[in-house]
Amino acid sequence: MTAKVSIVIVNWNGGEEFLDCLKSLRDARTVCDFDVVVIDNNSRDGSREQAQKAFPEFQILNSGANLGFARANNRARGIVRSPYVLFLNPDTKVASASIPAMVKILDQHAGVGAVGCKLTDEDGTVHDLGLQWFPTPWTEFLNLLFVSQKTFRAVAKIAGTVDANSSGEVQKLYGGCIMVRREVLEKIGWLDDRYFMYAEDVDLCRSIRDGGWKLFYTSEATVVHHAGVTSAKAPSGFAVLMKCESIGKLMTKYYGLSGHAFYRIAVFVGASIRLLVVGVVNLLKVFVGRFDASPIRKCCMLVGWSIGVRRAKIPG
Repeated sequence: MTAKVSIVIVNWNGGEEFLDCLKSLRDARTVCDFDVVVIDNNSRDGSREQAQKAFPEFQILNSGANLGFARANNRARGIVRSPYVLFLNPDTKVASASIPAMVKILDQHAGVGAVGCKLTDEDGTVHDLGLQWFPTPWTEFLNLLFVSQKTFRAVAKIAGTVDANSSGEVQKLYGGCIMVRREVLEKIGWLDDRYFMYAEDVDLCRSIRDGGWKLFYTSEATVVHHAGVTSAKAPSGFAVLMKCESIGKLMTKYYGLSGHAFYRIAVFVGASIRLLVVGVVNLLKVFVGRFDASPIRKCCMLVGWSIGVRRAKIPG
């Protein structure tokens, strides 16, 4: 009998966090029946072999290379048969009641194409849902100017955001945990594999909404997400540069070459302004022994990408 949900996980050197994720799924199986398909991007930390030995009930496949997030997820297209597909990050832990709560939303609301859930840190701190707008060169420029959480919250009050502790329809979900109807995925063509990593969740949400379906966020389902654990194992600067490249591709897809060009200009101007601000702030911090070079390095990487002298190096 086909399970109602197929959970698809892409792993790349996920280590203990990946194994903890699978353990949480094993525990959750006591209250909900689902299949688990892991597409491993040729991990070299032994996590794939450990998972195959410890979790024989799950299907764990080696892609043979680091395909990135979207392409690897799409490898599951010919495998899953369940009516619902849950894309889940390997650095998560799923509460037992969360999967049934997400299934319930799709069961009861035929017009909802995908549902997301509450993501938290290990200590229970709830992740913000962010600004509910689709990226444009202008919005990305504004994002670069959010020098602090205070400025972000001020803009959020004006531009609109969603309370992460309340359930309801949203404009955008985040890729750590998204459950999608398989019929929707088949109609939109699954994930766009032009994105190696980042932006594919935003693009997926856009495609679902353009197809006439709604997106729903439920605060009744909770998943612990150790954000950035896997990307931290990539070469220095990878996350910053890959985000730029992926968003650049998003701009080209929806706004053409002119949109991509405007995005590069927005990154250059925004990062330059931010570099000036954080540079002055850190100069003042020198006198109290709190100098932090990391924001300056990030801004320099952004400027370098915008003028074409920096690119993300995809790890093997």
